[in-house]
Amino acid sequence: METSWILSDSLSSFSSSDFHIPGGELGWAEGSYCRKTTLHGGRQTGVEIIELCNGPLTLRICPTRGMGIIDGSFAGRFLGWRSPVREIVHPQFINLLEMGGRGAHYGFNELLNRCGIGWSGAIGDDEVTNNMGERERVFLPLHGKLGWTPASRVRLIASGGGVTLEGDLSEEMVFGEAYRLRLEEGQARIAVEDTLTNLGESPGEYEMLYHTNFGAPFLEAGSRYFGTYDRMVPRDRFAAAGLESLATIPGPTPGFVEQVFLYCACGDREGFAHQLLENGEGDLAAEVSFRVDTLPYTILWKRCAGTREGYVVGLNPCSDLPNPRRLEREAGRLRRIDPGAEVIFHHRIDLFSGRQEVRGAIDRVLTGC
Repeated sequence: METSWILSDSLSSFSSSDFHIPGGELGWAEGSYCRKTTLHGGRQTGVEIIELCNGPLTLRICPTRGMGIIDGSFAGRFLGWRSPVREIVHPQFINLLEMGGRGAHYGFNELLNRCGIGWSGAIGDDEVTNNMGERERVFLPLHGKLGWTPASRVRLIASGGGVTLEGDLSEEMVFGEAYRLRLEEGQARIAVEDTLTNLGESPGEYEMLYHTNFGAPFLEAGSRYFGTYDRMVPRDRFAAAGLESLATIPGPTPGFVEQVFLYCACGDREGFAHQLLENGEGDLAAEVSFRVDTLPYTILWKRCAGTREGYVVGLNPCSDLPNPRRLEREAGRLRRIDPGAEVIFHHRIDLFSGRQEVRGAIDRVLTGC
């Protein structure tokens, strides 16, 4: 039996008031729940948060910010990272062009920030054909607009022991995306499925990057990184200087210059590649898995700065590399989608607690490709 709730719908100018649905109405055990809250004060005024708890796992999802996952908890421990930005900033207070195109940094603090769709990578110029058929140069700020686009329709569905949160987003008039996040009762897995549709009448270019970010307690001095990949290239001289210690994470280091490593992912028999972050004690781990047919690359982002500066590591699957879009087109990696066509992205996060569980997860990753 399926039960569903419409939480918001822009076509009918509807948004539900704040609510609390107990686990029994979702088909889950007591103590689980779904809750909606609207934030107040400062730059987060008007931001809507959907909180889902299935027992071991609690998540805060933000329809106001591209259905991103702000943070949560797993087995009683914090899940996410401590950004210098403490408020959940409303998109109306974000100017992506600030700081030379780095304006997103004034609000960046999610566990999962979805970057795209028109572009997703580094700052840079590109050329487009305007409505008069002429080529013109445009400036593309960091990581695109998707993470700062409010969902136009949000629906909650309870069925088969699981709860799915759906959100519809649109960008550039011709791209639409249906976002689905599902939690099963008692399971420590976040399953995300996004469907990109070209709603226009001409082929379009797209980029997608899942900025999946972890801080303490998953990240600490001695944490280790594992992944399935065919090839790795450091982004710049700072990353090249960190090659010898690539798989080991230092503790908080004030003044640390971020290191970015670019990977060509390797899929297993089911077509999934894997990245895993193990804490220093070996009793806590997060695994990020993704289908390589639509997300053939991934990134290890090490920003091991001081605690108040943002101590974080990102495991970031992507459709192409996070260079300016023009460079990705020239390299032949930029993806295209035909009119009416769909592209489905599969991305999931699995969480493990206890030395035995963590060791088993690492062994599966090491033998997965």
